[in-house]
Amino acid sequence: MENISDKIFYFCTRGIFFLGKLKTRLFYRLFFGGLGRGSIIVKVDLVSNPSHIFIGENTIIHSNARILCITHYRSGQKFNPKIKIGNNVNIQQGVHISCVNEINIGDGVSIAPNAVILDNEHGYNDISKPIHNQEILVGSVIIGENCLIGAGVVILKAKIGKNCIVGANAVVKGEFPDYCVIAGVPAKIIKMIKQ
Repeated sequence: MENISDKIFYFCTRGIFFLGKLKTRLFYRLFFGGLGRGSIIVKVDLVSNPSHIFIGENTIIHSNARILCITHYRSGQKFNPKIKIGNNVNIQQGVHISCVNEINIGDGVSIAPNAVILDNEHGYNDISKPIHNQEILVGSVIIGENCLIGAGVVILKAKIGKNCIVGANAVVKGEFPDYCVIAGVPAKIIKMIKQ
């Protein structure tokens, strides 16, 4: 027989998801560029420029996520960012996504807690200026369908093929083919997955 604390925990957890679903339907849907059926945003710490964010169906974004679409930067740069998150994506707690150009997360991707996805980085060519006042270097991030992104992973201007596994705490930059296991700092292919 289950004890009472397990039952209370179960009902509280269900209540959090119900409130997230309600807030997604009644509030977030008004502001996002697109928000598919069955998707739930449980609770986000910060969303900027949500009209640039397009989320597919049956996707869940868990607590304390930060999703930023940057349209202006202090160096005077202007951007037209677009974040596209596919169908059946699972984004866990504390994930940080920052976009100035393009981030595309494919269908069926799972992103573990505290991952960071950036399509940009600070320039550092002018030593007379602080780094945060220099121009942002722009790229893109494409994550293929059915990938698993491990906890604490940092993805910087990268293209990851479909059905890849990225090991925890990897720092990923560059291009990686389909069906591979990626790990390390800097990240490298450590294994190919047999199809």
